[in-house]
Parts: sequence; C-alpha cells; structure tokens
Amino acid sequence: LITMILMVLTAWLTGRPPEMIWAIAFSSLSFLVWCFLGPFQSVLTGYERSDLVSRGGVTNQLVFVALGALALLAGTGYIGLLAASMVGLMVMTYLLWRSLKKLNIRLVRPEPKQWKTMLLACLPFGFITFAQGVSYKFDSVLLNVFRGDAETGYYTVAYNLIFSVVLISNMFNVSMYPSLTRHSSNAPEELPAIYERALRYLMVIALPITIGTWVLADQIVKFLYGPANLPAAQALQILIWVVPLMFTSEFLSYLVIIGGREKRVARVLLVGVSINVALNIILVPIFGLFGASIMTVITEAVMVIQYLFLLWPVLRSLNWGHMLIRPLLTAILMGALILGLRSLPLLANVALGILIYAGLALALGVIGRDELRFMRNLRHRA
Repeated sequence: LITMILMVLTAWLTGRPPEMIWAIAFSSLSFLVWCFLGPFQSVLTGYERSDLVSRGGVTNQLVFVALGALALLAGTGYIGLLAASMVGLMVMTYLLWRSLKKLNIRLVRPEPKQWKTMLLACLPFGFITFAQGVSYKFDSVLLNVFRGDAETGYYTVAYNLIFSVVLISNMFNVSMYPSLTRHSSNAPEELPAIYERALRYLMVIALPITIGTWVLADQIVKFLYGPANLPAAQALQILIWVVPLMFTSEFLSYLVIIGGREKRVARVLLVGVSINVALNIILVPIFGLFGASIMTVITEAVMVIQYLFLLWPVLRSLNWGHMLIRPLLTAILMGALILGLRSLPLLANVALGILIYAGLALALGVIGRDELRFMRNLRHRA
C-alpha cells in the first residue's frame, strides 16, 4: 500500500499526464495480488514443485495474450492491456492456491509475535529485490526525463528482448535453488561438480544467443517491431552482451545465498546499483540510450566480478576451459559464419545458426555423451 501511494505521488509530482497517473494507479493494484502470488510461488518452489509454478505462469501468459488481443481489437489501448495482465495474475494466484491445497499445505492464522523476527530475516532479500528493480528501471526513467518518449521506446524495445532471454536463466536458477540448498546440507562435496555443469549449461545457452543477436540485431528488430524501430537495433547490439553476465550473476548469487550469506548479496547489489545510478545520471543526459545500454553491461559485469571474488575458493577448482572457453569459441565461430550469410531472411539465419552451433558444439566437445544421454532420457520420459 505504501509503494502504491508513493508511485502515484511520484507520477503526479513529476508532471505525468493525468491518464498516465490513472494507469499507474490501476497497474499498482497488482502489488496486492503479488502479496499472495509471491508467497504461493515461494512455498511451491521450496517444496521443489516448480512444475506447478511453471504451469501457473504459462496459464497467466495465455490469459494475458488472449485478453490482451481482445482488448486491443476493442480499442481499449494500454488500459485494456493492464486489465488483461491483472486478470492473468489473478488466475495464476488462484491456480497456485489450489495447488497448495492439493498438497495439503495449509495457510495458518497470522501470528503478530513472529512478524518482527520474520521481517528482520527478510530484510536482506527485500533489499536484493529492491536493488534489482532500481538497477533494471532507473535508466528507463532517466531516459524518459532527459531524452523523451521516442528514445525511451527504442531502449525499451531492446531491453524487453533482453529480459525475454533472461527468463531462461531465471527458470533454470529457480528450479535449481531448492536442490542446491538440499545438497549444501546433505552432500556439500558434490556441489563443485554441480556448479561446473550448471555454469556450462548456462554458457552453452547464453553465448550463442548473445553473438547471434549481435550479428542479426537489425533483422530481429525489423522483424519483431517494424522498420520504424530500427534505431533500437544499435542499443540491442550493446545490451545483448549483458545476457551471459546476467545468467552468471543470478546463478552465483544463489550460491552465495545457500551458504547463508544473503547479506553479502545485498552488498554486491548495493555497489552495483550505486555505480549504475551515479554513472547513468552522468551518461544518460549526454549519450541517451547508448549511455544507458553501456551502463547496464558495466553494472552487471561489476556484480559478476564481486561474486567471483566471494566464491573464488570454490570456483577456482572448476574446469573453466570446458565451462567457458569452449562454448565461447563455438559461439564465435557460429557468429562468423552467420555474419557471411546476413543477406538471408532472419528465420533462415536463425535455423542455420542453431544447426551450425549444434554441429560445432559436438565437434569441439562442448556437448558430450552425458548431455546426449540426458536429452534422450527427456525424450523417453515425454
């Protein structure tokens, strides 16, 4: 409730148009839904039922797409999209609540005596979430203030594509988190091998996406958003380099948390956000979306360096050649080949890129027998 009031008040004080203030007030109602949706997600994840969370998330997206399309056809504009988003969240909340009931996980009466202890324990995690929000959104707000709607729109186009990719990492890390927590208590000696394999898989996914997008950025933006948004392609070519960094920093942050050092994660984010805010204030008014794009990459790199420093006693024993160098070399070779084929349509380039990368990954040992066996097992289970 406090956040909702502050958001609307800030929009009013910064001179936003009345229709935008009403839209912000309406969209902020989603915070009330998240007061239930967030805990439901956390409990199911803690019980290692990420499958139920994923089903709820997919249903949420389907509801949003269906109702959002109807809203646009009916001419309701972004207010209709906000309403569609709200309905999707409410449906997801209901589904997760039903899942909790089926698992016999019951909600209990509030116990005010426990609130102080729980809130104090949650403060580092709350700061982590807050700092991430500031880091991800501050540059967009600053762009809008200093450079206007058009440049903010181009930046948002590129940034939204980045977050679409980072969802892969988020799903992977969230599903791994309960398992890693259990291993840290029951079999800590197995953790380094798990870390190495997890980081390798993340790089195998992130690096070809990064280099492929850098090569094909103009085609991607034109295909998805039309020629009018082509200026976003240059921002995308810078921003895309944050993908492997985000994949890495999120996973490493979980490693620090399972060690009971969530306050260290909060400090890492404090340093990253401080650098992000300070340099964005300097760079955005001068360089616009290019300054914001560069600062996004630098901020994430600073956080990765801090996590590596914290975890180096464990990470130094990992096989970095197999985990990072081979996937990077494979992705660079793929990118060089696709660069020579840029005259082809986008979908043809994407298909060729996947085939080339898969072939090179097998030839260079990036993907081995274990991965092939794992994929065969998945197919048999399906």
